[in-house]
Amino acid sequence: MKELEEILKSIDGGNKIAGKYCKEILDSKMKPQGSLGILESLAIKVSEAKGEISSLNKGCHLIASSDNGIVEEGVASCPIEYTKIVSQAMVNKIAAIGILCDNLGIDLKLYDVGIKGNIEKQYPNLYIKKIISGTKNFSKEKAMSTEECIKTIKIGIGIIDGLKEYDFFSNGEMGIGNTTTSSAILYALTEKPLDMVVGRGAGLCDEGIERKKRVIKSSCEKYDLFQKSPIEILSSVGGLDIATMVGFYIGAAKNKKPMLIDGFISAVAALVAVRIEPKIKDYIIATHMSEEPGMKVVMEELELKPFLNMEMRLGEGTGAVLAYPIIKSALEIPLRMKTKDEVYNIFK
Repeated sequence: MKELEEILKSIDGGNKIAGKYCKEILDSKMKPQGSLGILESLAIKVSEAKGEISSLNKGCHLIASSDNGIVEEGVASCPIEYTKIVSQAMVNKIAAIGILCDNLGIDLKLYDVGIKGNIEKQYPNLYIKKIISGTKNFSKEKAMSTEECIKTIKIGIGIIDGLKEYDFFSNGEMGIGNTTTSSAILYALTEKPLDMVVGRGAGLCDEGIERKKRVIKSSCEKYDLFQKSPIEILSSVGGLDIATMVGFYIGAAKNKKPMLIDGFISAVAALVAVRIEPKIKDYIIATHMSEEPGMKVVMEELELKPFLNMEMRLGEGTGAVLAYPIIKSALEIPLRMKTKDEVYNIFK
């Protein structure tokens, strides 16, 4: 815990001077002030995160894959074996996220941080980083120990530390049952009504969603989580994928690089990271509004507004990677657009 505390202490907030300078440059360009709307907001936010106005050249999409013991309670519509199968499809670029990253020219890296069993075949974009093979059934016992949770968060931080060649990131996940773990975390963090934080995930029936709500409510009450720290909540009812993504957000802030939120599970991880260290918010960017009901709650808690509404709820990072061209384009406006005087001098 001490090492994590030292990392958190080293995080500075975004550079507001760089953001102010970016706004001044944008206001000077040949356009009505603020007329590019969200593009201008993105350029300012990224400039604050990076501490300078510069192009975003190379991004990387990171996926954390792990299994969740809570699936034993019938809270998921797919069997636990799907985590491994879909993860393999991702690295083979035949799952949705693999196809989108391939089409957009985005590097994709998948980290096995807790899949039960092993993916036997070796892939160049698959990395084994797990300390345990899946979490426990949190309705019966805590999902993981505090030590396991912190170690997994540090894995996420270390992954970002080792990716110096990239100047921004996005994250996604794969793990059957992880809408249950993320909903449980959100319920414990906010105490919002269950109907607001629990959705159908990959397609639960009415009976299944009621079971999911009961499991979440009873477990959060069992561990008395409503006044506990974010790490205590995460270790009690969370998942290894979420813990790794918390590490991704911390690592991005530590390295002063933007991290794009995807959908609901990615957003819950962002909320945990910000509750641990509020300055991390300066480095995260909301991209799309997931159809999962709890997404609205998370965005309100983070005071962020996604700029895409694609009616998506797949996860994997599919919404976040669609934002890459928009965010990269946003930074080119202050760098390349001319002022009225400059345009006049060029074409007079």
